[in-house]
Amino acid sequence: MWRGGYAWAVAGCAVAATALTGCEIKNSGTNVVNGKQKFVQECGSCHTLARAGPTGVTGPNLDEAFAQSRKNGLGQSTFEGVVYRQILNPNFNPQQDPENRKPLPLMPAKLVTGDDARDVAAYVAQSVAKPGKDAGKLGAVGVQQAQGTAKAQNGTLDIPVADAGLAYKYNDAQASAGQVTLESKNPQPTDHNIAVDGNGVDEKGPVIKDGATSKVTVNLKPGTYSFYCSVDGHRQAGMEGKLTVK
Repeated sequence: MWRGGYAWAVAGCAVAATALTGCEIKNSGTNVVNGKQKFVQECGSCHTLARAGPTGVTGPNLDEAFAQSRKNGLGQSTFEGVVYRQILNPNFNPQQDPENRKPLPLMPAKLVTGDDARDVAAYVAQSVAKPGKDAGKLGAVGVQQAQGTAKAQNGTLDIPVADAGLAYKYNDAQASAGQVTLESKNPQPTDHNIAVDGNGVDEKGPVIKDGATSKVTVNLKPGTYSFYCSVDGHRQAGMEGKLTVK
């Protein structure tokens, strides 16, 4: 979602009581567990939201964007209305003349729609800028943390993307020197790939999504390398790992 958009939107809602009323939506029958899942899948590659786990850096940090407004006492229904409106129309800026509004292309409109959009708005509204961790059913869903070591077999190193969030399933890998093919299946609707650099190597596999596999073949000498996703902002958000070649 576009950089600074939430901060402007929340500020616009706080200008007057009429603005607050216009931003509020009724929270009737929303499913925040689904909202968290959809947020991680569709929004986590760009945004940081501590309770959900994503650490995206290309869009605004939502906790920071809403922190002051929560301190100022704005309610959850106001936050929910702001988020819902931003999902549907991320180019909205309440302090900008609509006739002179310029497109802000960082976030496509309607990444989620219908009940999913309302669920995402409800989850973000209740979670943003709040310390602590989700519990119960909410605590059971969210970003998967990379863990364990991927080991090459017959010259192929399989490092799949996690089911959600900016992470691979493994946080490091091992291979023998020589020709190695790194493969990364991406089950997410978000673009990812597999790339490797270090010791004079800098190769990138194709960017893929929706179950496709990114592959890159490289000749590696003994030493330490990094595997990572080269999509803008993903490596910076932690989507990388250590590759040891012996």
